[in-house]
Amino acid sequence: QVGEAMLDTGQHLPADQLRRVACDAGIIPAVLGGEGQPLDIGRKTRTFPARIRRALVLRDRGCAFPGCDRPPRHCDGHHVRHWADGGDTSVDNAVLLCRQHHTLIHQSKWEVRMINGIPMFYPPAWLDPQRRPRRNLINTA
Repeated sequence: QVGEAMLDTGQHLPADQLRRVACDAGIIPAVLGGEGQPLDIGRKTRTFPARIRRALVLRDRGCAFPGCDRPPRHCDGHHVRHWADGGDTSVDNAVLLCRQHHTLIHQSKWEVRMINGIPMFYPPAWLDPQRRPRRNLINTA
């Protein structure tokens, strides 16, 4: 929540950019104090295993964001409840998103929630004051 992250190479990144990368990467987060002392060492996450990715492809059939027609090969797995916040790496907590919509979810007020096993997207209040849920109907059978 500080706003900046540092890779093991020493490169600094905005925390939101690192969260997006961490959605589909093997990372162990560490929080350091002012003197560099470890305050909290997180748990390791892995990329979405092939079995979960296959299930996401079958369910989402591409980017799940409303109106997007990007195919699965252009999509990454996204943790609905962020892994850093205790979200697990599972089909019930994941959605396929293309790079554009993955970035949008991380950098805007759009929210995604799983409703009866279906990813539903809630727009920011400035776009829809009632924040009515939306889903992608392009990729549905």
